[in-house]
Amino acid sequence: MIRTPQPAATGREGSILAEAGPAAILAAPGALLRPALLAAGGEALAPAREVTMSEAPNRPTLLVIEPDDDRRRALAVALAERGYEAIPTRDADEGLRFARALGPAVIVVPADLALAGEGALFAALREGEEARTLLLLGATPEEGEELPEEVLYLATAGLATAELLGRVRLVLVGHELGVAPDLECGALVGSFERMPPLELVQACSRLDGPCRVELADGAFAMSRGKVVHAEIGGARGEKAFCRLVRRHAGPFRVHLEPVALGPGDPAAIDRELPALVIAALEDLVPAAPEDRLRLLRGSCAPGPSDDLVREILSLVDVAAAEGEVLSVGGLLDRLPFHLDGEIYRALLRLRERRCLELSEPGGRVRVVTDSTADLPEELARRYAIEVVPLRVGFGTEEYRDGIEITPRSFYELLATKRDVHPVTSPPPVEELLGIYRKLAVNADVVSVHISSRLSQTFAAVEEALLQGAGELAAPRRDGSRPRLVPFDSRSVSAGLGLQALFAARLAAAGLGAAEIGERLAALGERLHVLFVVDTLDYLVRGGRIGRARALVGSLLGIRPILGVVDGEVAAVDRVRGRRRGQPRMLELFAERLDRQRPVLGAIAHANAPVGAERLRTLLARTFDMRELILMEIGPVVGTHAGPGMVGAALFQPADDAELSLLLPR
Repeated sequence: MIRTPQPAATGREGSILAEAGPAAILAAPGALLRPALLAAGGEALAPAREVTMSEAPNRPTLLVIEPDDDRRRALAVALAERGYEAIPTRDADEGLRFARALGPAVIVVPADLALAGEGALFAALREGEEARTLLLLGATPEEGEELPEEVLYLATAGLATAELLGRVRLVLVGHELGVAPDLECGALVGSFERMPPLELVQACSRLDGPCRVELADGAFAMSRGKVVHAEIGGARGEKAFCRLVRRHAGPFRVHLEPVALGPGDPAAIDRELPALVIAALEDLVPAAPEDRLRLLRGSCAPGPSDDLVREILSLVDVAAAEGEVLSVGGLLDRLPFHLDGEIYRALLRLRERRCLELSEPGGRVRVVTDSTADLPEELARRYAIEVVPLRVGFGTEEYRDGIEITPRSFYELLATKRDVHPVTSPPPVEELLGIYRKLAVNADVVSVHISSRLSQTFAAVEEALLQGAGELAAPRRDGSRPRLVPFDSRSVSAGLGLQALFAARLAAAGLGAAEIGERLAALGERLHVLFVVDTLDYLVRGGRIGRARALVGSLLGIRPILGVVDGEVAAVDRVRGRRRGQPRMLELFAERLDRQRPVLGAIAHANAPVGAERLRTLLARTFDMRELILMEIGPVVGTHAGPGMVGAALFQPADDAELSLLLPR
């Protein structure tokens, strides 16, 4: 059966509900939720657009061009039963007529048919301005190597009909959600920078089947418009869902499969979605203390208190008696039956009454880096890494990288302001000096920055230390003198980010500033950075390659594999065919690393989550990856690399002792 899509609730209804408060939202079907209005101070969590809870999805139209009668019929019937409008056609001419007349959102066609006759049908199907997904069905992976990466290719050899239907349906669901499938069409791949958690949850609520959303540190599952299961970090059930809502960064993968719910499962959730969302929004605490802060007993007696306060103080006392200092994050996980927001509010009350002190983790060394490290915000917070923003200019407007402009807004500007090429500049010397003054009061500093051959940032660092030489060397109250160690990473993005992270972990292990600098210099020789760009245009604009070379490369379908060599970006190799870049990168990494020994690494991508996911899969298959961090390339590096770039930085520890120092604790 073909089901006609129903329009979602929009306009005045959403405005009224957003102003009416939680009670009205709970009572209204198809309510529009506006987290920015309901969560005081939670503007960073607000979706990029209004999110509608509607009962009927807006289903894409599917065109099937398939000469094989059995497969054409199976695809059309099965998808129509799922509520999709499926248009079956039997040959190229008929398929092209329907494509031009109806403008379907998704077209499925055999690769040999689309590419026959010098690819005439393939070229014709890609004409026009409509946003259209083209899925080619071939026999083997090799047949799709020459295809553009934006064209989906599925190798069907060995696939049962049911599995093929499942993969095609996943492509359709991805079109509904606005999330791209991975290159094998096995899962949908996205990031919370592009699709905030509430937007994803409510989009998934409109699906007619179950789904499981996999995160870096957990997962949640939905069925029949409800969240039925959640596990994130050390939290389960509703507590985990509330943590999900607070997120505004990180990758996710959507699988169209159910989750097994056992009796008494602590991660199970049985609550209607509007009520669950409101509970999560009301649990937000704008001034919540950082999870890394340590909890120390204050001097006052707690006085009248509730059960939660008594439980918190008891846990802090027990930890102290055992010679430990409990952190805020550790406390959250030890109170599984209280939402994080309840605990945060109790901690703020106890701090106000001076019954608890919330202090930075004890450490003799603090790490400073810059925004070209592309460190995930959560990692920078966890290790108290100070990130200094570089500047990005668009015409007459200037933004602080990561503060006034995010990767999402930057790539949107890049797409809309094609006549304006952004420019970048280092942070002001005065800003750097202010950070060093602040940190040097209580700690030594290791300042790790982008290669001096790629930016003037390290020169600004040296100037700041020169200008502040006198005051920064003055004795502290305890008589000790600050030690400030500048370090030129001779790298950028994932390569710089890993070095800053290693420095922070070495500091947490008790190493001094000078020794950390020496360690970074030694491990830098074993850090390998490679990446592939999607287009040569931005390298031309930045003066990295000449226009003639870029034109020849584009015409021949040649993609350079670039690396960071002696602190500079240099061509390492080249391949023909857009899909061959990453496999060749893996071969180059394999020439430099021992596959049998542990590897630490990071993947960086410029608005290319699908490419990043493919690289993650390849790395996991090739090496013993003990840690693999996903980073999104920010505006400064994105200015020179352009959208679509995907790369990795890999480091192989010399022995188990070095590995244990650099792994997260």
